[in-house]
Amino acid sequence: MRNPHARARGALKDPKPLGWKVESKNKDYFAALAEKSGYSAAAFFDLMIDTLELDDRGVPSWVPIDDNKGQLPIDKP
Repeated sequence: MRNPHARARGALKDPKPLGWKVESKNKDYFAALAEKSGYSAAAFFDLMIDTLELDDRGVPSWVPIDDNKGQLPIDKP
């Protein structure tokens, strides 16, 4: 039986391999989340990007706010 979340062959418009090096445990965790959700890791990545909620800075809301941006450090001689 075909996976209902599987992409049709040739469905990608401009496929690119991800050549990043990440922690092995994080890659394994991501793949496990994808599998639990019924997606391949690649399809899960695309779904995550397509549904990512951004804040008013234009970045994901879970990225910490840098309150010191533009300020000079005062704790260094």
